[in-house]
Amino acid sequence: MKKNQKKRAESFRRGRSMRRDATVGTTERTIEDKFGLPEGSVRIVLPSLKKARSDKTISSPLNDWEKED
Repeated sequence: MKKNQKKRAESFRRGRSMRRDATVGTTERTIEDKFGLPEGSVRIVLPSLKKARSDKTISSPLNDWEKED
């Protein structure tokens, strides 16, 4: 892979990935903005199907879902 293609591929992934230390509320708003969805249409849920608190970090629900498997 050429150097410029590799750099472009990495920047594309950066734009689509969420940092694990981002909050649930910020992540929901970011997804709505990126996809042009109405406010409140994105909801991150826990394995119990309850809405995750907006001040939790993204790593918390991800870890909960990984424990379910």
